[in-house]
Amino acid sequence: MNWKVYISGVAVSTIFGLSFLFTKNSIQHINVYTFLAYRFAVASIVMLLLVGVGVIRLSKKPYWKLWKVALFQPILYFVFETNGLRFATSSEAGMLIALIPIVITVLSPLLLKERIKWYQFLFAFLSFFGVFLIVASGGFEQGALVGKLLILGAVLSAALYNIFSRKLSAQFTPVETTFFMMITGFVFFFLVSIFTGQFKVTLHPAVIMGALYLGVLSSTVAFFLVNFMLSKVPPTVSSLFSNLTTVISVIAGSVIRHEKIAALQILGMVLILVSLVANSYLKSKEMH
Repeated sequence: MNWKVYISGVAVSTIFGLSFLFTKNSIQHINVYTFLAYRFAVASIVMLLLVGVGVIRLSKKPYWKLWKVALFQPILYFVFETNGLRFATSSEAGMLIALIPIVITVLSPLLLKERIKWYQFLFAFLSFFGVFLIVASGGFEQGALVGKLLILGAVLSAALYNIFSRKLSAQFTPVETTFFMMITGFVFFFLVSIFTGQFKVTLHPAVIMGALYLGVLSSTVAFFLVNFMLSKVPPTVSSLFSNLTTVISVIAGSVIRHEKIAALQILGMVLILVSLVANSYLKSKEMH
């Protein structure tokens, strides 16, 4: 890998790793669905500007076929994740989100008819045990447990999004899929916040910074960096950088928000990360 790939990988991991922190800070000052409307409004404006200046080109296609993709990501994913962050810490969210590739591995044989290897079962078990440690260490009080269960709902939504997106990847480019997701996210969350009577205009610095960070960096810049990485290295290599996302989210939550992290939670996170790295290594070795 050349130095540009390394820089891109670290940048993507940092952007995604800090996203939980910005979301957590923002929803302390505004309703969840209003904030999501703000976030996707920014992302949609950025995407429309890129279309306008010719950086992104869209062709005429039956975009309605992407409804399953948009249902799971952004709609259900962000409903679960953002509400979950009302109760769970950003560190816990970062730990649990690392489970997404493992859940994809478990669901692929059922939905994509892909064969699963013995070591994938082993690492899936280790990862789920790691999740148990993270959830149990944070306590089973109603709020804490609800927060973690909602984050796990986001994990399942993200896994299903990946699977349905993979199915439709022959018809739609990543740019087309992302554009449809951003516009759908804005329309859905704006309407939800309007119909529930919770929409309001605010200029609170935390909300504005959160919407700009998530709308511009997480939804646009990181997306282009991921595409750049995939043009230079295979997914099995680029996916290893996603493990850094979890580490950054945990460190950021601990240092910036002073969130307490139990020893068993760290052990759970290590089990998940080791499972991901070992699974990716064995899979790439098998392919070659």
